[in-house]
Amino acid sequence: MASKKTKIALGAAAAVLLLLAGAYFLGRYLSDEQRLLDRLDSAIERGQPDKLLELLTAPEGQAPLERKAAEAMIVYFKANEDKKKALLGRLAEEADLLKADAIPAFADDDKSAFVYLSKTEGKRWGLYDGYELKLKLYSLPVTTNFGGSAILLNGKEAGTAGAGGSVLEVGPVLPGEHTIKVVYQGKYTKLEEERTVAAFPVGGGVETVDVPLKGEYVSVFANNSSARIFINGEDLELAVGDGQRIGPIAIDGTNKMRLEVEYPWGITRSEEEAIDGDRLEFNLPSLTETVKEGAMEAAYSFLTSWYEAFRKRDAGSLRHAYPERANDLAAHFAEMIANDEFYSGEVRRAAFDLDSFRLDQYSDTEYSVSVQAKVDYSEAYYYGAYETKPEPIEGTQYTQYQLLYENGQWLVSGWMNLDAISTDNLKVFK
Repeated sequence: MASKKTKIALGAAAAVLLLLAGAYFLGRYLSDEQRLLDRLDSAIERGQPDKLLELLTAPEGQAPLERKAAEAMIVYFKANEDKKKALLGRLAEEADLLKADAIPAFADDDKSAFVYLSKTEGKRWGLYDGYELKLKLYSLPVTTNFGGSAILLNGKEAGTAGAGGSVLEVGPVLPGEHTIKVVYQGKYTKLEEERTVAAFPVGGGVETVDVPLKGEYVSVFANNSSARIFINGEDLELAVGDGQRIGPIAIDGTNKMRLEVEYPWGITRSEEEAIDGDRLEFNLPSLTETVKEGAMEAAYSFLTSWYEAFRKRDAGSLRHAYPERANDLAAHFAEMIANDEFYSGEVRRAAFDLDSFRLDQYSDTEYSVSVQAKVDYSEAYYYGAYETKPEPIEGTQYTQYQLLYENGQWLVSGWMNLDAISTDNLKVFK
């Protein structure tokens, strides 16, 4: 029978063995890879980004993962439970391989997730294998529909898109939430589009990020083919008659188009229209109210001077007369003088039909404006041999006047008699 002293010694030894065994299993538990995976799962489920950051090791030479990336990771996996299960399953497979003393290059393995399991250097307490979760660097494949577009990654230019929807790899970046912006600076407008990408691939790399730009080609139509096209106030140096489709350009209404026609007497502008479709039509006013007023005043001045010139038998009295017409009348006055013929008359009233204005274009720079008028007058022709002058007879004449714009003024280049004119919309001169 053991002595009391022996029993004490045996008990102490057993206690030491139990303590050592407990310490061993505790150390093993603390170093166990499954516990690491459980902590990863728990940090995601409980929404603990700081705990998550403690578990994730950035590649050598890289700054640690930012807190906002850890927050984005939690949001992503809570919204994609199947992805989280796939991640933990993949890490468990890697643990089995590591236990079997395999040395796979998980960092370069396409099947690995954005985070992979790795043994730490040395052994914990000299007895146990340690494990850590390491992050991988990724390139983000980006494509867009307009070659030559600038690709920006998190606000910094990362490259230029190729033609034909080719893929541009940008990065490398740590896993996280990244912003891809595509900017196309075209001839007519700037197109921009942005995407936010949650890059937490579980295997097979990051899916291609497609950032299509909303740009279309616009056809322009107008009632004057010489009209020049302006977008956002800028002259494109294109005329409607060129038939060129404008683009690529955003058709969401943010861009504005107007047309301008340069006439010898000034510029006529259309209203500015929002570009909200692939076809725009414009109806430019051929003659502004100001232009009509100037033409009528010139025609009325010519008309009154016509009667004055006949009274004086002097073509020099004509105002706003085209030189050839003045020459024609000068020849007529010479005949009157030779025949001792005189004239007495005046304009009593002239009413112009505001709806009768018509613009005719002969070339890029030659235009003619016509307007119809009802002229009330009184007149009498007589010869010098008459003992008394005849009383002027009142009459009404309907005339269409043709005017040209030269040297800053309207000149009457021709006229023709009409049977009647419309009286619905008249402007009266007296």
